[in-house]
Amino acid sequence: MTWSARLALAAIGACFAAACSHLPELPQMPAISGPEATPGLAPRERVRLAIELLGEGDEQRAELELRAALDEQPSNGAAQHLLEQITDDPRALLGENARPYVVRQGETMSALAERYLGDPLLFYALARYNDLEAPNQLSQGQRLMIPRRAGVSVAATPSGVELTPPPLAAATSPAPRGIDPSRANQLRLQGLQQLNTGNVQAAIALLRQAQTLDDANPAIQRDLDRALRLQAALGEGPG
Repeated sequence: MTWSARLALAAIGACFAAACSHLPELPQMPAISGPEATPGLAPRERVRLAIELLGEGDEQRAELELRAALDEQPSNGAAQHLLEQITDDPRALLGENARPYVVRQGETMSALAERYLGDPLLFYALARYNDLEAPNQLSQGQRLMIPRRAGVSVAATPSGVELTPPPLAAATSPAPRGIDPSRANQLRLQGLQQLNTGNVQAAIALLRQAQTLDDANPAIQRDLDRALRLQAALGEGPG
């Protein structure tokens, strides 16, 4: 290489170095992080939040809360039970043998899970069994498939025949003074809505109010008993 060529290369290198020294520094990009469990909650509160999230179809956040609950309390059976419904095949959990069912007004997925599967906490597995993204979207007239579960006693139904829900109590005589069946039913429906979103304490309070207005209604007593069982399953004190 000639002397002039070496001088030219050196000059080009010096110019490039000088230009680079004047380039502005690029801003540092923030680290991308995924969603995290809600801070500061006790395991029992996480389970209640997970029930509400699952009812809305927010499976990812519910799983985070349940795993956080199990990290803090590995023996939390409700959290493990709900987590299995997210991670496992619903047909492996509930079985392939199922019968058709038509939803009635005021019914919830947890109520159906309690009645036909013997466990209200199986509401999410039952929703996944029927390809529902959000159990809270259950509506009157909707058709479901209800699995037959060993050990759960329900009225025998021939194969291919739709399950018949328990009949509503018929009004055979005027309501006694001080009884308000219409208002009691409104409170019952509100209680079921609260129960379906995981607000067990609020559901129990509403159902008890309904019972004071119509203590002869077996549907109210049945729903209250179910709410109390769910409260016990979650390890909560009496409401």
